[in-house]
Amino acid sequence: MQCSESSEWMSLHLDGLLDQEQALRLEAHLAACEACRQEWEAMRWLSSFLKAEPVAAPKPDFTARIALRLRQREARRRRLHSSIGVLIGSVGLWALAGAAVLLLFTMLWQPPIRVVLLEAGLALINDVLSTLAVLGQALYAAAYALAVRPALWAQAFDGKAWLLLLGYAFLALGLTALWMRIVFQRRRYVFP
Repeated sequence: MQCSESSEWMSLHLDGLLDQEQALRLEAHLAACEACRQEWEAMRWLSSFLKAEPVAAPKPDFTARIALRLRQREARRRRLHSSIGVLIGSVGLWALAGAAVLLLFTMLWQPPIRVVLLEAGLALINDVLSTLAVLGQALYAAAYALAVRPALWAQAFDGKAWLLLLGYAFLALGLTALWMRIVFQRRRYVFP
């Protein structure tokens, strides 16, 4: 038996895993080799010392604390990934906006294009403002008619339109409030 093989056999013998023949071969080698005998004595002393010491047990809340730390680490990782996603998205949007402004500036720099774009832009602004004015007048007229003469609406629609319009308004208001609550709670949960 060689010394390298005897070290492995010594460990197996301490664990009680050698058969009778192997144990006899190991003892014969230990009787003949001083270095292996010293190693054997050191291993036996260490083994008896470790068996005499009490086994350390973790605190009762050890697993709960580790699970909490893992959840916190996962939440931090998710927040980091979300933040990186928002950062990348905002950088992309700012780059796109910058490119659009640069393109618009380049196009407006040339006089013929600038005149055409300004005329089209002014016409578009004029159309939007006139549409908003018409919608505002219609809204004012409807609110005035509902506030001042509700009986007229009741006669025109047999009294059901007033309730239907009022119900629709409350439904729209309620859904808007519910949507705002969900959005604010989600933001608070994702980004505490």
